[in-house]
Amino acid sequence: MAQVQMDVVPDAAHVQVVRLVAVSLARLHGVPEDVVEDVRLAVGEACARAVAAHRRHDVDQPVRLGFEGGPGLKVAVSDGVALPEASGDEAVRLLLAGPDNRSPDADSEAAPAVMALLEGLAEQVSVHTGHSGTRIVLGWGAGR
Repeated sequence: MAQVQMDVVPDAAHVQVVRLVAVSLARLHGVPEDVVEDVRLAVGEACARAVAAHRRHDVDQPVRLGFEGGPGLKVAVSDGVALPEASGDEAVRLLLAGPDNRSPDADSEAAPAVMALLEGLAEQVSVHTGHSGTRIVLGWGAGR
C-alpha cells in the first residue's frame, strides 16, 4: 500500500492542489476513469469543509490529508476542531451541530449538503470525531 501524507494551510486556494493530487493518485492506483471525477469532487469538498471549519473556529494548524492507494484509493481528511468522541451517524450529527453541540451557524448551513454529496460520490465514507478533530475517510475501489 502506497501512502502519501499532506498538510495543507487552511486556505481555500490550496483546495485545488489537493484535488489535483487526488486525481493523480486515483489514476495511479487503478480507480476507473469514469469515477475519477467523483474522487476529485469528493476530496475537494471534504478538504474545503475542513478548511472552512479551521477558519471559522480560528484553528491555526494545517488540515491533514492521508492518501492510501493500491488497488483503489482511500483518502482521510482531518481537521483540528475538537468535538466529542463519536463515529458513524453520531459523528455526523455532532459534525453538523458544531463544537458547542448546537444548531449550525450561518457559515455551516451547507454542512448537510456536503455530507450528502460525499456519501453520493464515494463508495465508502466513514466519519470519526474527537478531541483532536474530525476525520472523514473516503474510499474507491480499483477497476474491474
